[in-house]
Formats: sequence, C-alpha cells, structure tokens
Amino acid sequence: MSDAASPQPWEQAPAIDLGAVEGPVADRIPEPSPPRRYRYVPNIALAYAAVAIALVAAAVTAVKWSPLHRPVAEAAVLSFLEAVRDGDVQEALSHTNQADIADPEPESDSDEGPAWGATRADYLVPEALDPRWEIVTVAQVGFQHSVQEGRAVAQVYAEIEAYDGTRVGHRYHVAVERGKAELEGAIPIAEAWGAFEYLDMNGVRLDMNPDAGFAHVYLLPGLYEFYPDLPPTVGIDDPAGMLVLGDAFLPLGGEVPEEWMPAPWPSVTEEGANAVEAALRDHYDACAADPSREGCPFAFPEDPERELALAPGAVWEVTVYPQVSAEQLWYEYGLGYRLQTAVPGEAQVSARIVEDGQERTAMVSCPIWVDGLYARLDAEGGASVGDDGEAAAERCRSVIEVD
Repeated sequence: MSDAASPQPWEQAPAIDLGAVEGPVADRIPEPSPPRRYRYVPNIALAYAAVAIALVAAAVTAVKWSPLHRPVAEAAVLSFLEAVRDGDVQEALSHTNQADIADPEPESDSDEGPAWGATRADYLVPEALDPRWEIVTVAQVGFQHSVQEGRAVAQVYAEIEAYDGTRVGHRYHVAVERGKAELEGAIPIAEAWGAFEYLDMNGVRLDMNPDAGFAHVYLLPGLYEFYPDLPPTVGIDDPAGMLVLGDAFLPLGGEVPEEWMPAPWPSVTEEGANAVEAALRDHYDACAADPSREGCPFAFPEDPERELALAPGAVWEVTVYPQVSAEQLWYEYGLGYRLQTAVPGEAQVSARIVEDGQERTAMVSCPIWVDGLYARLDAEGGASVGDDGEAAAERCRSVIEVD
C-alpha cells in the first residue's frame, strides 16, 4: 500500500498494489470474537436463596427481641410480666423493690393475721391470677443517669391485652445499678370496695372491714374478674372485670384507664326478682298468721275518733301482695337489698269498731308497703325478707272500711 486511506469519502482513494501484500487478504481477516456467556441461575436456586435470607432475618429478629439481647431495664420488665402471666408470684416480685410485700402485716396486738387497716396481700397468690392476657409491647423509652454514681433510672413502656381485646399501657420506672435492673413501685396499692360484705376477684375471697366496706390491697398486673361464682339470682353490672397494669385500671371493654380501682355493683336478675317476690309472699303470710312478728304492719293505728280491735276469731288475710321491681333493689352493706314499693298490696280482717259510743263489726283494709324491709339472697339462689329494726312499718298506715 503506497498511501494511507483517506477518511473522507469524497476524496480519491489511493491505488493498492496487491503484489506488495503477502498471502491472500482473506487469510488476514481476524475471526469474530465469541459471544459473552452469562452465568444462568435456575429459578429454584433463587427461591432457595430467598428462603435462606428470610430465615436469617427471622433469626435476627428473634435475637433482637430475646430478653438476653434487650437493654437490661427492658429485660427486667419483660421477665416481671412473664412471671406474673405464668402465675409465678415470687419470681415476679424478685424483679421489683417490693419483694417482701407478700408477707402479711400482723396486727399490733395479735399475730393471727393482718390488721384491717393494713394493706392486704391476699391477691399476691397464684390462685388470684387469670392468665387470659398477653404481653403486647415492652420498650425502653427513656434513660437518665442518677446523681448517685453508677445508678440510672430507665422508663420502660409496657402494654398488655386481655382476651376480649381490651388494652392498657403503663410506664415502669426501672432502677439500673451495677448492671442489675429493678422495677420501682411496680405493684400499686388499690382501694378495693366490695359489692357485698366481701370482695371476690378471680375466685379469691377477701372479707371487708365491717365498719368501712373497703380494703387496701396489692395487685399484680393482669386480668381480674369480679365475683365469678355468684348465684343466678345476682349479677354484676359493668364493670364485670378489669385489666390492671401499674397504677392503671381499665374496665373490660373500656378505652380510658382510671386511677382508681373500679367498684363492682351488684344487681338482681329476673330470677332474683322472682325469688324476692316469693320471699315477700312468705313473709306477709307469716305476718297474717302472727301479726306480732318483726316487720309486720298488721297492727291498727291509734285513732282518737274510734277504737279498733280484731273481731273475735278474726285473722288477717292478704288479698293483694305488694310488688317491687328489680330496678329498685339496691344493695346496702350489711343489710341486703333495700326494698321499695312499686305497687302496694292489701290485707283485710274483720274488726270491732267503737265510734261515738256505738259498736259495730266491719271488714277493714290495710295497705301494705314494703319500704323498710330488706331482701337477702343466699349463695344457693334463695331469698329471705327481714327488716333492719328501725324503718319497717309496724302498723297500718291507714284503715279503710270495705263492703
């Protein structure tokens, strides 16, 4: 080749001397490069890889939420709640600064048990713990070093959920010192009011102070059901139970926690109202047979205009029994359900009447009012009627002659 080829297409190309080239041109054309080969990973291999990644992620998550890999304050709260849910009271208390509160406080002049004014530990027993709740959240949300060297206080938020979906949360204060964490004031003192002369939560019964009607008790976290073993004659109006966490008390089904423990309120069921009406009939039948009994209103009132006395051989007869309604049956501590008249009854008797010096015999009527009487419903589903010795009528309010 005498000259290099011009890059411009419009210029004249130089002549080529074929004799100056050794060998045919075709022998000098390089072979094309082989195509680049890409490594092929079958779909099944990708699937196995995805599974492996997921398992690794799950393992990392399990390690992250394991108590062994939590901050020490979180781990203490979690261990405390898990022990309570498992019914291990001593283990739960060991994570707090209240480890000795399960020991009863003896009376000042007796070693038979706690005084009425002492805070009771009756519910710090496995029998009082209902496991129908779960731990939802345990997370450290604050940490502050104390002025005391080597000591700090963490805030750990916890949340639990009852079987019915009710949730309650609380911030625990956890003291951390020399690597050990301890919940401070984790178990509150609750002012517990009894619906009756006793309080029953989760089947554990506590007698109330007869002069006050309430007691102070320690309560562990969890679910508490009021009076679970009542007879069919009695029910508990809302709340029938509560969820407790720290100093937060949330009635089941509620949304806003309360600072005070809710008080259960007893009501009389339809079966109970029927039992009360039957007891009233028995009571007034007994009064008709013996009007001198307590709580019987079958004595004639004093009347300056006339004298009344039973006719010879006459006995009282209840012609209409009084009626009460379940809505008017209010329980009074130590007495029972106070009765109020919904519909008055009536009793009749033949009476000797002396008026203006004239004597006659006539049938008279005495209205029956139940006010002042109390109904007591027993554990077997029965009822009885009595008075408190003060308010029940002992005489007829009025006497009316009937044809």
